[in-house]
Amino acid sequence: MLRKLLVYFMSVLLLLVSKADTLVFQDTPESVVKKIAEAIEKGDVESLTRNFFKTVEIDLLGDENFYSQAQSVLLLRSFFEKNIPVKFTINHQGAKDLTAFAIGTLQCKNGLFRISIFLKTEQGKTYIHQFRIEPESVINPK
Repeated sequence: MLRKLLVYFMSVLLLLVSKADTLVFQDTPESVVKKIAEAIEKGDVESLTRNFFKTVEIDLLGDENFYSQAQSVLLLRSFFEKNIPVKFTINHQGAKDLTAFAIGTLQCKNGLFRISIFLKTEQGKTYIHQFRIEPESVINPK
């Protein structure tokens, strides 16, 4: 009887320990947005796309499509090579239930861009499912 109780106790303890990292290390949408903002400001495509869902909708200067993470890396690397980031500022952000968004202004050496990021949380991890980069004319129409 004591042996069965000890085995049961150890099983429960192992289960709790195995799930502890999931509970403690879950990214909140706010922390993911902060990491994304830092990656955008540095032009760090690898860190940025690490938060992408397995397929992500990207609208890059009016050219919109669904891309895999690998395709996203190539597409955004090309963008950041042509548009060297200087500063990225989050202008609006919010979250409700399992979704979140952030909209910011990217200042590059050659102009301004509006970046919109839409996130969703699945199985305790927050992913970017839509990423938009729009030209300055969207920010300041003439």
